Amino acid sequence: DMSSFSMIVTGFLLFLIQWSVFPFLFSAQWQPDLWLTVMVMSTLIYDKKTVFIWAVAGGIIQDLTSGSSVGFHLFSYLVIASLFYWGGRRRFNRHWYVSCIAVMAGTLLGQIIFAIVAAISGEWVSVPAYIAFKCAPLMLVNGLAAICLHRILWSIRIEGDPQW
Repeated sequence: DMSSFSMIVTGFLLFLIQWSVFPFLFSAQWQPDLWLTVMVMSTLIYDKKTVFIWAVAGGIIQDLTSGSSVGFHLFSYLVIASLFYWGGRRRFNRHWYVSCIAVMAGTLLGQIIFAIVAAISGEWVSVPAYIAFKCAPLMLVNGLAAICLHRILWSIRIEGDPQW
């Protein structure tokens, strides 16, 4: 579990960094999605309640602040959280490279969902261009963000009582 206090503080810091700091440091194309990164990493670290709180909170905040259709991020975050929570909890998930790979895979899945929704809504999407110019850069920066956040998120995990 992650304590409520830790979730509130972490969420506040994510919001400030995502929307107040990153826009000045990165172009929109190279700006990491910290909400997605933390949500995917939470599937490796925390319990189901914490994972879905991150998915819902991150999805709603991203929808409200990004200017995209309301529900767009929320839907994709819930799909990713569901798939990763039930398929991603394995024995070796404490390694930094597992966090990096999981976040990159979650980013790819999120971008596929975004492309499908855009195509369904009538927008023409060039898949090779979308992967090269939107998906690949986001996978790279989110993977780097996962490496930076790995120790921090694991350190604020509340360990249970010893099993012996």
